[in-house]
Amino acid sequence: MASNKAGGGIMASRIKSANVKFFPEAVLGYLGGPFFALIPNGIINVFLMQYWVNVLGLNDWAGVFTWLLPLVSSIFIIIGNLLVGKLMEGKPRKAGKARPLLVLSVPALIVAMFALFMAPSPYNANSLATPVLGEGATIWTLIVVAIGYNLFYAFAWPLYYTSHSSMVNLSTRNATQRSLLGTLVMAGQVGAAGVAGMAGGLLADLLGLLPTTQNVYSELIKAGYTAEEAAKKANSWFSDPTMSLNAARADANSRWLIIMIVLVVALFVGVALEFMFTRERITEEQFALSAEGRENTTASKPAKKASMGQQVKICMKDKYWWVIILFFFFYQLGGMLKNNGQNWYSQAWTGGTSVSSLIGTLGAIPTALGMVVVWPLAHRFGKANTIKWGAALAVILGFIGWIPLFIHTEDVGLITTLSVLGFCLKAIGTVPAMYVSVALMSDMLDHQEAVYGIRTDGFTMSVYGSIMIAMTGISNAIIVGVQSAVAADLWTYRAAMTMIFFGGEMACYLIIFLIMNIMNVEKFSDLDHAAIEAEQRKIAEAQGIPFVPNAERLAAEQAKAEVEAREASIEELRVKCEKTGKDFEAAKAEFEANEAKKAEEAAAKKAAAEAKAAEKKAAKEKALADKLAAMSPEEKAAYDAKEAEKAAKKAEEEAKLAALHAEMVEKGHKVLAA
Repeated sequence: MASNKAGGGIMASRIKSANVKFFPEAVLGYLGGPFFALIPNGIINVFLMQYWVNVLGLNDWAGVFTWLLPLVSSIFIIIGNLLVGKLMEGKPRKAGKARPLLVLSVPALIVAMFALFMAPSPYNANSLATPVLGEGATIWTLIVVAIGYNLFYAFAWPLYYTSHSSMVNLSTRNATQRSLLGTLVMAGQVGAAGVAGMAGGLLADLLGLLPTTQNVYSELIKAGYTAEEAAKKANSWFSDPTMSLNAARADANSRWLIIMIVLVVALFVGVALEFMFTRERITEEQFALSAEGRENTTASKPAKKASMGQQVKICMKDKYWWVIILFFFFYQLGGMLKNNGQNWYSQAWTGGTSVSSLIGTLGAIPTALGMVVVWPLAHRFGKANTIKWGAALAVILGFIGWIPLFIHTEDVGLITTLSVLGFCLKAIGTVPAMYVSVALMSDMLDHQEAVYGIRTDGFTMSVYGSIMIAMTGISNAIIVGVQSAVAADLWTYRAAMTMIFFGGEMACYLIIFLIMNIMNVEKFSDLDHAAIEAEQRKIAEAQGIPFVPNAERLAAEQAKAEVEAREASIEELRVKCEKTGKDFEAAKAEFEANEAKKAEEAAAKKAAAEAKAAEKKAAKEKALADKLAAMSPEEKAAYDAKEAEKAAKKAEEEAKLAALHAEMVEKGHKVLAA
């Protein structure tokens, strides 16, 4: 198979390495980029519904609208994600099939983000009057809210999120490297949500972004608080005793525009990093088999390309696809009930959102520490098993967060302590699902490619994106619907918010524990990769072009990239010497000397590592030899028989697995012909 044409131009990735490197690809493309790009979504997910209720006051005069709109819009969100998936599944391009969509998403997201918070306020800042239904302002408020919501969640965000979510799956087939990228992507996502949770609640109180009867000075006075008590409890921005709740709402509405400007800057930085420092190596494999990717050949037969209908047909028949989709459904539902319910829970127990920020701040600690330990556990016990037992732990430890409800306490300090403790301990169990799930989905996609002959990234990531996006609206609809029904009674309200904030995720993780019992796709990984390469060899031979294994092709690209990088460095040095009047030959000699020194140090480091490994192996072999030498003939015979039995059993299991896999591939390749 001929090598890919050299990429160039503005769409080219800045990553030239054949292997994933920690810097810049992993750190900038898969951690830094998603972190900044997902901050706006984290803020919007957490605060949009509260903006509707506390700033626009929709619950006061359009209560049904607040929970019905997210539910109805879920239909458009699913359609939007499917269209993006279809758009992504065009012919393979050197730049990739997901990366270009990241760029297209930016202008759409900027327009949509401003539309979300541009609804005309139904309140007059200079009046104490409530809105009068039927006035143009209230009608236009609902229209702008509906347009902004669907523009963001059904169009702009799917354009970014579906393509973003595909990057790990398309980055490489190396399981270890893909695991690293999946971990860092989720770390970026968790970090972005953490910023929304930590900073959001404090900013909301500090800037008065969410005025309520529990934090506006005049409303607290009406509720019976003394002037001193009201001044302490009131939001600092609304300490003015002359400002009514409706005036505070109108005033807050104008300041959300400032927040959007900050979020647009974060979005632009994040998408730029993610676009420049990511690379779709798997798409490049497909490109290499396409007419545009072939060199020095007259073959015109195109490589196999999957239609959306074919992808749907395969996914509907694949049990592993159903398991991973159900997992993400309940993972996201539980996560969104937790994240979006956090401020409501805090307000129900304390009247403000600062406790929510404390929960978000301290709750980030176990998820950050868990990133370090989860992959050794997943490597030892398997990804699905690690997720399963983590889910069980989350269910058990989450009950600590229910204690304030059972002891019927009003002590804010005790409530805060138990809430934070329950949240942090429950978060320990959720860590595997956060960091391991994307890599597990990649294993499933590779398995589909091996068994059925095509990849289903387009349809799968469309469904994945639909779930991850639509669940925001669904969870908010549940929260607001429950809040509207029980808000009149304080303890019923607190119980309901506890059930949502703690109980919702716990119930979802109980289901995850059950479905992960049938997820064993990982055992086919080595066989899957061998089958994929065998299929690519057949395609190349059918087109009359030489086949180069992907490992060799990437190694050749790596070598070429290193040569080009060296030549570029020398050219930069030459230009610099011309400008400064220095001797280029002397500078070049110094450059080459440093280069040789680094190569020597790297070789010495490699030799030391190899010597250490050989020493460890020799010590292990000597210990075994000493153990065997100390055995009696009878013990030695028994040991040999046991080892032979173990080897035979392992060989038998591997043969059965290979036979099962071969049967799956044979049947799978016939699915599309049926």
